[in-house]
Amino acid sequence: MKKVGMKVAGIGALAVAMVAAQSGMIGFGVRDGEVKGRLAEAILDGHLPVYPNAKLYYAATPAVRVAFVRAFLAAAKAATETAVFKADYAKRREGAKPASPEAKGSADQQLSDQQAEQRKKLEETRAEIAKMPPDAQKQMKDMLKTMEEQLNQQANDPTQKAAMKQVIEAQAQEEQEKYKRAMAEWSSAYPEHPSAAIAKRLEEFLALTADMDFDAKLETVGGKQRFANPEYESKETDWKLCYRAGREPVAAARAFATDWLHQLGGK
Repeated sequence: MKKVGMKVAGIGALAVAMVAAQSGMIGFGVRDGEVKGRLAEAILDGHLPVYPNAKLYYAATPAVRVAFVRAFLAAAKAATETAVFKADYAKRREGAKPASPEAKGSADQQLSDQQAEQRKKLEETRAEIAKMPPDAQKQMKDMLKTMEEQLNQQANDPTQKAAMKQVIEAQAQEEQEKYKRAMAEWSSAYPEHPSAAIAKRLEEFLALTADMDFDAKLETVGGKQRFANPEYESKETDWKLCYRAGREPVAAARAFATDWLHQLGGK
């Protein structure tokens, strides 16, 4: 089956795929529960896999398609105001939150732990060497002696200890900076309030479909249709999906998105 609605960015969860669907909340392969149950996921990810029957969609009149868009988006908007949606959104947001760096203690403590672990391994190696044939033991004991001397030097040389502490402190600082960046990205991608995420998708959709050329010409190349204008052919998939949805449905979606955005306090 040819797909009209595919994964989408822009308005993401709430427009492009819905615009590309057919005529009704239930029907043409688009089920009410399926969409409502994935709204939070779709708003956060910017994708809503809706696969309506393209043949029926293109057979419908523009008026039927527009009626669907308006009804569908109105229902989707109502769903985003429910406690179920808000709880799902909060759960998914929390699930995407970056894990904080593991507490490892001070640099002195970490250095002490590292040295203790090294000594433990040294003793384990000593026990293994004792099980070897005499000829092999001599060679291994020399290596073991060198390892032990190096470990003692690290533990007793102030210069080496200071250098190792600096490495540990630098690693801890790097982990904290990485965590801060991850948290900033998470806060931006997963706003605390769903309305902020919805507004972001609405703005993306309006930007995506601004001045869309529905009169763009198509040509058949290798049995497939493509835009005659190379600029249009190079555009992202979501732009092409909106083009396929048609002038009237997209106009209806834009009007709805604009009004919704205003209600959310947007532009």
